[in-house]
Amino acid sequence: MTTSGASKLLQTGGRLVRVPKTMPTDWVLKHIAFPPPKAHFLPSVLPSGRTMPPRISLADQERIRLACKLAGIDAERVVGLPAEQPVDVSAKSLYPKRSSELEKFIREKKIAENMAKMPERIAAWKEERRKAKESAKPDMPF
Repeated sequence: MTTSGASKLLQTGGRLVRVPKTMPTDWVLKHIAFPPPKAHFLPSVLPSGRTMPPRISLADQERIRLACKLAGIDAERVVGLPAEQPVDVSAKSLYPKRSSELEKFIREKKIAENMAKMPERIAAWKEERRKAKESAKPDMPF
C-alpha cells in the first residue's frame, strides 16, 4: 500500500489535496473508466488445483487504487478492486527469516547480559583459583 506517486500535499480551501509527481498512465485511466470484471483482480484456481496469479498484477492494482484515491473514487465499489488488506506490523512479518539486523540485535543483547554477570564470574574464578593454589601447597614449608 504505497503512495509513491502522491509525494506532494497542497493546502487548498482548508483541506489537503494530493498532487502526483506524474499523471496516471492511460492504461490506469482506462481501467478506472471501463472497469474489467472482478475476476481479473483475483487469483484463479485451475481444476488441477494450481493457483494462477490475477490477470491484473498486484502492482497494477495498487497503481489503479492510488489513482482512485487521488481522484476521490471508491476503488472497491466503482472499479471492483478487492478490499485493501490491513498492513501487518508484527515482529514476525518484519523479520520473516531472521534478518541480519535481528541477529545483530539478539547478539548485542546477549553480550550485554553476559557483561552484566562478568564481575560475579571473575570473583568466582579468582576464588576457585585461590582454593586450587592453596590445596596444591605442601604441608611442610620446606
